[in-house]
Amino acid sequence: MNTKRIDKWICLLFCLLLALMPLLFLLLPKADFSAREKRYLAEAPELDADSLLSGRFAEEAESYAADHLPGRDLLVGLNAVGELVTGRQIANTVWLGRNGRLFEAPAAFDAETIADNMAALRAFAEQAGQPVDLMLVPSAGCLLPEELPALADPCRDEEILDAARDEAGDALRFVALLPAFRAAEDRGALYYRTDHHWTAEGAYRAAALYLDTVGRALPAREDYGITAEAGFRGTLWSRAALWFLPAEPLELWDSGGDFCVENREREGEHAGLFYRERLTEDDKYPVYLDGNHSLVRIRNTDPAAQGRILVVRDSFANCLGCFLADAYEEVVLVDLRYYRSPVSGLLAEGFDQILILYSIGNFMTDANIVRLE
Repeated sequence: MNTKRIDKWICLLFCLLLALMPLLFLLLPKADFSAREKRYLAEAPELDADSLLSGRFAEEAESYAADHLPGRDLLVGLNAVGELVTGRQIANTVWLGRNGRLFEAPAAFDAETIADNMAALRAFAEQAGQPVDLMLVPSAGCLLPEELPALADPCRDEEILDAARDEAGDALRFVALLPAFRAAEDRGALYYRTDHHWTAEGAYRAAALYLDTVGRALPAREDYGITAEAGFRGTLWSRAALWFLPAEPLELWDSGGDFCVENREREGEHAGLFYRERLTEDDKYPVYLDGNHSLVRIRNTDPAAQGRILVVRDSFANCLGCFLADAYEEVVLVDLRYYRSPVSGLLAEGFDQILILYSIGNFMTDANIVRLE
């Protein structure tokens, strides 16, 4: 008898849930942006004959319903934990490591992609008429294999680097970052635990290594005023949906210099390298140079500053550029994902150094590299 009552209650609760969910969906306000997932949510689809007949309305309606499902954050988090517990997490693009660190799945080796990208870089370097430096940033998983989860795919960063070096020719000079990072005793401090980017510590060491190869130098570490901003959760945390993982600090290294930053998508100049107002937002990483822009110019107003550098880059240069600014009068950053003019048009300005900087993951997936000219 008790069993039948329990079954009835379960059935009743299930029916109530089925009735309640559509009601909550209709009544609850719809957010435009998911703070945890760091992305804009689907908008309500427009119904017309074309969208209905093409099937576009059904697809957009499904996306809208999924993005605005009541209790979505809780359900997404529970699903992520379920995949972790059952071992299915390894099939995802973000993995939870053995010490609570999140890792991006390693870049796949693709000989054709490497050959195509390196051909574009070689052609650009030959057009530049001066040596062009190439720095490919290894992934955290390559440096910390002991922290990767069991059954993780092997990291192929070293194979990718070797293949790229074989394709480099004489016009490209490789910056050997991987051996230097591997030799560091505190390798874990070079990358965030919740994000794929290097930390300010990692960017400082990479900048120091690069500048040493071109005969320049950074201020000593003790000459920087370092401020640790709490509450940073990176893109890997957002993608993994493992909401229980704690936040970590994000550091701002201030050399005390005077800088002006000009971003093509913003009017006017910004005083200083750090956009501190971005620290109040859910995505704090754009505190460095206001995040990704097509063209960024950093001017060091110190009368003693000399030299100019052009950096063709991905988002790893947002933090790196803040350090390069200490060693040059002007740093120009170009992001091919957004910059639609030929980069060769900038060469007439005259640069002491030209650096191409990509993480290995972006180098293997960014389709814009082949159109560098």
